[in-house]
Amino acid sequence: LPMNKNPSCPKCKCAEVVKNGKINEKQRVKCKKCSFQFTRLTPRGYADSEKAFAFVLYNLGLSMNAIGNLFNVSAQAVLNWARNFAIVNYEKPVPKDAIIVELDEMWHYLGSKKNSSGYGKLIAEKLENSSIGNAVAVIKRHS
Repeated sequence: LPMNKNPSCPKCKCAEVVKNGKINEKQRVKCKKCSFQFTRLTPRGYADSEKAFAFVLYNLGLSMNAIGNLFNVSAQAVLNWARNFAIVNYEKPVPKDAIIVELDEMWHYLGSKKNSSGYGKLIAEKLENSSIGNAVAVIKRHS
């Protein structure tokens, strides 16, 4: 280990580490507190500020492929950055009213009919001022 570098454990951030042999001509270090062994002294990946900048570029309309090309990473990495940024910085919205509609029986009924009705799609609309809370699906026959 270089004399001016005092590595800390990447797992528990403890500064009490000791040399623990070499692997591939790199010095291995072991944490005294959690016994975690590591060789890398510099952090991996991009800084959080760069990931946040990529998220801003995505919100401005730049594609994930274009952002990936700017940062020399894959589009999947950009998607992971965006997801993690959203999880950390935003609260997942909770719906006020949840409506569970089961259309399985209707699907089997319409699928088994010889003549199709409507244009092939069901439309269910939530009634805002409904006193009983029912939803209606209207299907129009072809003429």
